[in-house]
Amino acid sequence: MTLLRASALAGAFVACLVLAGPSSQAQDNRPTLRIAVQANPPTAEPLDAESNVGYRTNYSIHDTLLQFDYGGDFQLKPHLAESWSWKSPTELEVKLRHGVKFHDGNEMTSEDVVFSFGPERLTGQKAPGFPMVRRYWVSLDKVEAVDRYTVRFSSKYQDPIFEQRLAAWTAQIISKAAYLKAPDYNAWRLKPVGAGPYKVDRVVANDAIVLTAHDDYWGGKPNAKTVLFKVVPEVSARVAGLLAGDYDIASDIPPDQLKVLERNQDIKIVGGPVNNHRVIWFDKTHPVLKDPRVRQAMIVSIDRQAIVEAMWDGRTKIPNGLQYDFYGKMYLQDFPKYRYDPEEAKKLLREAGYKGEEITFRSFNNYYTAELATTQAMVAMWQSVGLNVRIVMVEPGGALFAPGDGRAAGNWSNSALLPDPLFSLWSQHGPASVQKAQGAWESEEFYKQGEILERATDIQTRREAFRRMLQINEWDDPGVSSLHQNAVFYGIRKNVDWAPYIFLYMDLGPARLKFK
Repeated sequence: MTLLRASALAGAFVACLVLAGPSSQAQDNRPTLRIAVQANPPTAEPLDAESNVGYRTNYSIHDTLLQFDYGGDFQLKPHLAESWSWKSPTELEVKLRHGVKFHDGNEMTSEDVVFSFGPERLTGQKAPGFPMVRRYWVSLDKVEAVDRYTVRFSSKYQDPIFEQRLAAWTAQIISKAAYLKAPDYNAWRLKPVGAGPYKVDRVVANDAIVLTAHDDYWGGKPNAKTVLFKVVPEVSARVAGLLAGDYDIASDIPPDQLKVLERNQDIKIVGGPVNNHRVIWFDKTHPVLKDPRVRQAMIVSIDRQAIVEAMWDGRTKIPNGLQYDFYGKMYLQDFPKYRYDPEEAKKLLREAGYKGEEITFRSFNNYYTAELATTQAMVAMWQSVGLNVRIVMVEPGGALFAPGDGRAAGNWSNSALLPDPLFSLWSQHGPASVQKAQGAWESEEFYKQGEILERATDIQTRREAFRRMLQINEWDDPGVSSLHQNAVFYGIRKNVDWAPYIFLYMDLGPARLKFK
């Protein structure tokens, strides 16, 4: 398809979107915000849409009781809740904001909060959200309604980050009445009812997600009438569509295209490094990779700085382990940085008795910015030390970790959803991880240290456990290795007043999105 044709089709889609709007909005002069994205999640229900692209869309639909100060110091602040207090080390009482309206017009009460965390939706073994419980809510005991606007959370033990969990993924509050009214879960997940600034109009697989303004939003009337997340997989088509005026924002623009957009006086560039690492994962059960020295050789033969300079124009950085500096006291500043040492790689391969056996490496086609070019560069680096690596292209979804077909390693990423390693290293690589479920990687020592991290309240004890976990997961028995901190750049038309956070989430609420 030519760029001209792609641009024309995009324009036609948006035109249909506007014409199809309800007649009651005929006098609504607010604009439609058109966002070109590389992919969308398959649903709008956060319990089964956890992904980089799911983070982007879902925060416009759903709100949580508490929220981090994303634009400041990441401290907790009231959101759907107006206050909270500890009644004991394991009992947290939350006072709800009065007058919060869901997308269906019902007022949020304690019953909705209890249901959102209840056995039918989340905590029951047959609930759709139960897989998330082992990752994010292992400490949760029960949630009770005290009165119409008061909720009591009880934990099984003194959880060092329980309050933060109420501001993070899977803590979104949904309408109990709407959930029970839905014909079935499949219908619900395509049109869930939350309390965020926009409500779901439709989810069209591999095409678009359309949201409409929730004018009764407790935080104020949204400044966009409609939001369109349009799937445009090719970077060149996103750039062309933005230049042609078909889109207001184009996401995930690689650095080599930024100068093209910067030359246009009607477009500006926003964004930069985000709290997400590009990583590679390993299958320790692979006949060759079962020897950790082969995985270690793959790690030290990657010239990360060359990748950052060539693929990112130096606009992001190489971390010292799978951690983020916004962890505050939990950040291990002295943890060793990644090193590039081809000679050590060759030595490790000799010691492991590697004879040139093929290692397959699974990759998406640019789901991540510059993914394919980065993968090709890594393969060349591996080949230079004697590793026989072949790229295998897969589609986003379950194919990445699917057993068989010589599964050995591949591309991935890791997001920090709150300022603590429990919601990155532990949630993504612990006993409830996809790596464990698919039989690719597990470590009893790692899990033992993770349980300490999960339950200890002493900061030094938690830091020591975290340090040991990093050492195991990234060197002693590698399950993953970080390449660099990910970065997300957006091309944005200058009539749009919006800026991203350092998270993948796009805040399109009335306080963050305006039009000139």
